[in-house]
Amino acid sequence: MNERLRVTLLLAVAMLVYGNTLLNNFSMDDELYVLRNSAVTSPSVKGLFEATKANNVFRPVTFATFALNWAIGSAHPFGYHLFNLLLNATVALLIYLVLRTLLEAVPRGTTVALAAALLFAVHPIHTEAVASVAARSEVLAAGFLMAAWLLHLYDQHILSLACFVLALLSKESAVAFVPLAVVGDYARAKLKPLHRYVWIAGVAGLYLAVLWKIQGGRFGEKGINFLDNPLAELPASLRILNALRIAWKYAGLDVYPASLSCDYSYNAILLYSGWRHTAPAAVAAALVLVLWIWALWTERRAWVLAGAIYLGGFAATANLLVPTGTIMAERLAYLPSAGFCLLVALIWMWLENHGRRLAWTVFAIVMAALAMRTVVRNQDWRDNFTLFSAAVREAPGSAKMHANLGAEYMYRDQLEAARKEFQTALRIYPDFPDAMEFYGLVESRTGHDQEARGLLETALSMTRKDNINYDFMAVNLAAQLMKLGQNDDALRLLNEDIATSPGYARAWSNRAVIRYARGDVASALDDAQVASRLDPTNTQAQNLLLLLKASPPSAPPR
Repeated sequence: MNERLRVTLLLAVAMLVYGNTLLNNFSMDDELYVLRNSAVTSPSVKGLFEATKANNVFRPVTFATFALNWAIGSAHPFGYHLFNLLLNATVALLIYLVLRTLLEAVPRGTTVALAAALLFAVHPIHTEAVASVAARSEVLAAGFLMAAWLLHLYDQHILSLACFVLALLSKESAVAFVPLAVVGDYARAKLKPLHRYVWIAGVAGLYLAVLWKIQGGRFGEKGINFLDNPLAELPASLRILNALRIAWKYAGLDVYPASLSCDYSYNAILLYSGWRHTAPAAVAAALVLVLWIWALWTERRAWVLAGAIYLGGFAATANLLVPTGTIMAERLAYLPSAGFCLLVALIWMWLENHGRRLAWTVFAIVMAALAMRTVVRNQDWRDNFTLFSAAVREAPGSAKMHANLGAEYMYRDQLEAARKEFQTALRIYPDFPDAMEFYGLVESRTGHDQEARGLLETALSMTRKDNINYDFMAVNLAAQLMKLGQNDDALRLLNEDIATSPGYARAWSNRAVIRYARGDVASALDDAQVASRLDPTNTQAQNLLLLLKASPPSAPPR
């Protein structure tokens, strides 16, 4: 097989396996990072280089690509998924080119590199990174990191550093390039001059200093939500021991990706405080580290490389050094799995040397099985309803997924099904304000107004004002108070919300309705106009403006 055919085969496989993602809608975090992200919908250089208000994320390159998609196709998901599809295929190709170069001294190294890249292209653990628009940061960071690595290997120093910067600005986990550049040169037995590594480390250090400053004197979110990562609440020793158990769960999904989920939040993964459950994972992790050191000592360079990619890829996201924003997510395995795929390819090459026909038969079966699993898994990401339904099946103990599925039922006007999901979520995690909020909305729509008020009040009281959902909750409570005829309390709540969040259109339109009902037509008109200007799709404001135009100002309703 010549080089052109290898490249064509690899790209064709990568695009074919993920082709059905082009039919998918937006899902999960896409609304937060794309549809409700002003850096995407109203891009500016200043906006791109600021941390997001919702969760303190700084990824200007990723958001710039979303902004490009927005400029071309607005809120139509096809273009976003096409971008992800092509980007993932490019990453698979870059992995092949990097591994081919790193393994040039290994017998049949090109074949090993191609086998690893093909396994990477079809592995279903990557579905979240490719099928989720918001997870593009993983693919971009891996792609620019691999480009930086390839350029580094060919002594294109300046271009390599430029790609490294782009990788870091796609996602902070690209800092893994610092050790990988050194290990890769060791694997080739061609170490670079010391100043080359100093430059790479210097760029990483400068980036981390800038990130620390932009994120307000911290790395990551301002506060880690217990629901998303309960490890953050544990003492460091218990956090590390449980994180090592979770690391083996990643490895299990690499080996046997039958049960995949978009969520591993609170109660989806059991945590332990005793040695009985935590010691085995720690001992096994120590054994793996010893084996890697042994491979290093005995100069089994290809095996050292596979371990370095896998372990280095997880270094920033494994909750070992510091707690991160999530306990576990399959998208985080995107770059590390390149190391796993290389390991499998090396084992396969050993088998191929002992039985060529058997080895190729096994490889074909594994490729077909992984590809089919990926195609099926892609369909779970069709929309939020299919995704959350699948997550509830795979992680029935997840309060977050029950609440999310309940919201989807509510949007479909299946209120009884929604109520059951919210009740389940609150049984699992009683202090869950988002589940309580939507449960209150369901109660309101079914006529249980006092119960709704109690739920909405409790949810708001449990939510900090800097929470992205606070305005939504405050206006929902105000609307419920209006429904109960308690307009004074509603008006006071709306005034407070407008004072702190003057850009939230629903607060203005609700206040306009109260003022109109009280006969303050001029103020109602002003509020309705502000609401309409902030959100031209606000039907409440639009209807009130039409009513004001049709009715003389001197005749407000009584």
